[in-house]
Amino acid sequence: MSKQGNVETLVVLQPIAVDTGSPDRDGMLVIANGLLTAVLVRLAEPEHDDVGSWFFEVGFGRLQGKRAPTFLSLEEATRWLRRNLKAA
Repeated sequence: MSKQGNVETLVVLQPIAVDTGSPDRDGMLVIANGLLTAVLVRLAEPEHDDVGSWFFEVGFGRLQGKRAPTFLSLEEATRWLRRNLKAA
């Protein structure tokens, strides 16, 4: 196995407001190894069953078109992102 396979992807989350057209505005830019790879949005709309959870709004590059669950925490989202970035 190559040494590169043992290196964990550096995932940085940067807060940002997202114009979703709804009250779901609290967002996080997902930067992996220096590249913008996704945007997460915290669910705030009262109609959501999982208010406060994080939604995978959009993915770029290797995450483009991926379907993701709704995450209860940013830590859970980061684990999923690392797994899916590594698999690609």
